[in-house]
Amino acid sequence: MEPEFNVAEELAKQPHLLEIPGHLLMKGGSQNYIGAVLCLRGTLYFRDAHTRLVRESLCQCFDDFKRLAEPYLTWLWREEPPQGKPLSAYADAKPLRDMVEAMDEDDLLSFYYLSGKQPNDASAWLFDVFGMRGWKAKMGDDLSALEFSIPLLYQEQNPLSFLRLFLDSARRLAPEQGYAGHAFNLSVTNRDGNEPTEAFMAARMPGLDVGTAGLLTNIPEFKPTKIKTVSWLTLLDQARLDLVGGLEGLRAQLPSSHFAFYDYGNGVVIQAGAYPYLGGDADDPKPVAYVLLNHVLKGIRYETVGSLHGGSHDGELRLVDWSADQWLKRLDVDADDIPGWRAKLLRDEPCLDATNTLPGRL
Repeated sequence: MEPEFNVAEELAKQPHLLEIPGHLLMKGGSQNYIGAVLCLRGTLYFRDAHTRLVRESLCQCFDDFKRLAEPYLTWLWREEPPQGKPLSAYADAKPLRDMVEAMDEDDLLSFYYLSGKQPNDASAWLFDVFGMRGWKAKMGDDLSALEFSIPLLYQEQNPLSFLRLFLDSARRLAPEQGYAGHAFNLSVTNRDGNEPTEAFMAARMPGLDVGTAGLLTNIPEFKPTKIKTVSWLTLLDQARLDLVGGLEGLRAQLPSSHFAFYDYGNGVVIQAGAYPYLGGDADDPKPVAYVLLNHVLKGIRYETVGSLHGGSHDGELRLVDWSADQWLKRLDVDADDIPGWRAKLLRDEPCLDATNTLPGRL
């Protein structure tokens, strides 16, 4: 009998297997930096980032993140900082709370905390805030985004830490939509050169998130009461929850053996499965728990967000226009097939228990 495959053990032996060289699929070939790295990433879309109250909540979210990540953080990038340079070594940077408190409400709230060896390396530890300026928020353009991620090895060794971080952050920020699961973090300074890598991997990994949250907040199609996608964790505010029949309506369609619901104060967070999924099995690459959740929430999913990537330079693969719309639909199946997917979930997938869920489920 072959020994059972130990994911954590293998990741500890070969952590670089999750890293992809920069510019790998661009015309000029790869460059000497890490362009993309596979991780577990959460994204929350929230409002009022120009206010003192929400900015303090963001600082509290970072305090929680630091308890996990601080030994690994190496760099801080800022866009248009009102004081100081765009790039600082983490050890030399002022505390986030001090920088935020010194800012005016019309200053751009932009912070990227990273763990790469080089400043332009993509890294699995990430805390990224994009907060809308006050004057734009007052004109109605008030959507902001928080992203944070951890290495897959850390998730394997601490399976409840990220889930707790996501829920606590949601309770502080009262976001209107969000999701968390596998993603490729791209180099902050070289997103354009690594979007083809993300597009290539997304075509093979249906459980993967794609796109840059801060850019989506500026897209007109992203404004209505809908959601971008489902994932291991999917957040719905009360308005979106009501549109899909409320909590009881979802419970009736999603078996409690494999789906957990958590109250975050402004809606619910749905956990789909015992752990995050990148793909399905040999018969179908789509993760079964994600397929079932996607089917239930499809009515409030965006039909288009325009594009998830920038335009092609030399014909390289990118998720733009039609291909971006197809990515949104990647988990769709015929309604007649849903009973089969449900049977597959109950037959083949591990159940939720105290090792993979938090106390206080609804």
